[in-house]
Amino acid sequence: MIQAVNARRTRNDNISVACANCPASECGKENVVARVASARSGFNSSAEREIACKRCGNVFKVPEYALTIHRYPREQVDLEYGLDSLAWIE
Repeated sequence: MIQAVNARRTRNDNISVACANCPASECGKENVVARVASARSGFNSSAEREIACKRCGNVFKVPEYALTIHRYPREQVDLEYGLDSLAWIE
């Protein structure tokens, strides 16, 4: 019973974020780009976002339609990226 409560609480604490993988061959790590209003399958915009990789510092551009949506625990995103500093994509 306790596990079910913890699982439910964890699921509710997850937030949807847009992510992009660093294209640098020596890195390839995922970067959280922005928060999204819901866990949709993708974006229609071809506007490019300039991203600086948090791990290696490589700067690259990614069109919004190429971003992937993932759900991560709020605490993890806040610790790694600063939740309040992430822009929103509607």
